[in-house]
Amino acid sequence: MSSLLLPPHPASAGAARRWAAPLLPADVRDPVVLVMSELVTNAVAADAAAGAADDIEVELVVDPPHGHVVLAVTDASDQPLPPSPTQVPGDEDGGRGLLLLDVLADDHGWAPRPRGAGKCVWALFRCACTPHPLRTTAPPPLECADAA
Repeated sequence: MSSLLLPPHPASAGAARRWAAPLLPADVRDPVVLVMSELVTNAVAADAAAGAADDIEVELVVDPPHGHVVLAVTDASDQPLPPSPTQVPGDEDGGRGLLLLDVLADDHGWAPRPRGAGKCVWALFRCACTPHPLRTTAPPPLECADAA
């Protein structure tokens, strides 16, 4: 498992993308990075709405034996994920993140954070993963999602 703590700031989405891209298998890199960017952006907005200054945690688990990647992003909001919109007007600047999550991830959901207020949003991506060349031990299980 690899994790990254980010401040609740709009620039954090770009930092998350740059951090994650080299860790991901090529066959799922683009969809995982896109969904990660959307989830981090949503977490920044949720933290602002909750008046929280907590860091956003991004976790990646690349699991070659099971052929998947799990992404998890925490935020300070206790609100569940809203239903995905069925459509977004073309002139809207936002509102497509949950649609992208529905289309690009093989499974997704959310769970309350185990250590306090907030939630963890997770997404699972099936892949033809190969082990990361620098990893020598199996990653520990992801705490906030039972996505495996």
